Amino acid sequence: MTQHYLRTFKPFDLEEVQKSLLIIGDLTGNCAACNCLGINAYDTKACPECGVVFKYIASRRLETHPAERFQLARRLAEKRPDLILLDYLDYQKSAGNKAAKDFFSL
Repeated sequence: MTQHYLRTFKPFDLEEVQKSLLIIGDLTGNCAACNCLGINAYDTKACPECGVVFKYIASRRLETHPAERFQLARRLAEKRPDLILLDYLDYQKSAGNKAAKDFFSL
């Protein structure tokens, strides 16, 4: 049986996601909670700086190279089945909306 990856939509608590999100780029990742850089996305379970245990992963590369989107998603799912893969643009947009709402509610 061949598995296919489909985007689904589920509500998340943005603060919970931000506290336990690993954002990866081309070579390494960074912790969304403390912005620690240079994290190995394929074998690091917790942030070496703040100690948060990662539950989610998002890749900037999924958005910048659409042709590689599903190959990278499959590779991440195989190497990091313990993490939930999130769409980086969805996260970024929601975080921006929350920041603007918080700013204007002061």
